[in-house]
Amino acid sequence: MKGRQDQARRPDAAGSRAVDQVRQLEAEGGRPGDGARRPEAGSGRPGDGARRPAGAVLAIETSGGAGSVALAVAGTVAAERLLAEPGRHAAALIPAVREVLAEAGKDASELTGIVVGAGPGSFTGVRIAGAAAKALASSLHLPLYPVSSLRAAAVAGQADPPNGQREVRYVLFDARRGRVYGAAYDVGDGGVVRVIGPHGGTIVDVIGGRPPLGTVFMGDGATAHEALIRAAGFTVRPAPAGVPGAGALTRCCAWVAVDVAVWEPSYVREWKPG
Repeated sequence: MKGRQDQARRPDAAGSRAVDQVRQLEAEGGRPGDGARRPEAGSGRPGDGARRPAGAVLAIETSGGAGSVALAVAGTVAAERLLAEPGRHAAALIPAVREVLAEAGKDASELTGIVVGAGPGSFTGVRIAGAAAKALASSLHLPLYPVSSLRAAAVAGQADPPNGQREVRYVLFDARRGRVYGAAYDVGDGGVVRVIGPHGGTIVDVIGGRPPLGTVFMGDGATAHEALIRAAGFTVRPAPAGVPGAGALTRCCAWVAVDVAVWEPSYVREWKPG
C-alpha cells in the first residue's frame, strides 16, 4: 500500500508537464510574493457561499474526457475555457489559465483561491488537475479548495430547481466493465446537500439501494444504463447535465481549504466498489 501511496504523490509525465507550465506562468510574473493580498471571507449568500473568498477564484476540472478552466469573480463565472482534447489536457491547461485571466482583465497575482475537481474520473486527468492546482496554490500562496467531481456534475449544465424547490440528482460516472462511480445530492436554493456518498458498484447496486422517489439520474454512467434506470421508474437527464466542469466547481464548493502539502485527489484506482 505504501508503494501505491508514494506513486500517487509523484506526478506522472502528464502531471509533471502541468507543473512545468505553472512554473513558467510564475516566471512570467504571476507570483505575488510576500506582499500579496491574502484571501478574505466574502459576504456571499447564506450557506456554502458565506465562506467564499473575495476576489477572483481559479477553477480546474480535468477528470473527464473534456476538461475546463474557469475564473469566477464574486461568485460569478467571468470566463471559462473548454479543454476538448483528452490527450492534451496537460499542455492546454496553463494556456487556458492565461486566457481566462486575460478575458476577465485579471492577473495571477489577483487570485484569492484555487478550486480543483478532486475526482473520481480519468486517472491521468485527475492527476493533471491535482498537480497543477497544488503547484499554483503553493507558488501563489493561495488556499486550495478540492471539490468532488461528482458533486460538480450534479449542478453542471442545468439550472437550480425553480421557485425554491429542491431536486435529488444521482450522478453516475462510467467506470467501465459494467461498473459505475456515483453519488446523490439534494440540489436547490439552499445549496447542495449530499444524500448518498461517493461509492462504486454496479447499476444493480445503485437501483437496489432504493434512491429517493423522484430522483433524476445523470452522467455518462447513467446514459450507459439508461434502459435499466428508466425501467426502475426514474428519469435520466442527458448531457450537458452530469458532466463536471470548472464553472460548476465554483457553484457547489463548500470553501473548506486543505493542506496543499498532503492533499491528494480521489484516484479511481484506489476506490473499492462497495
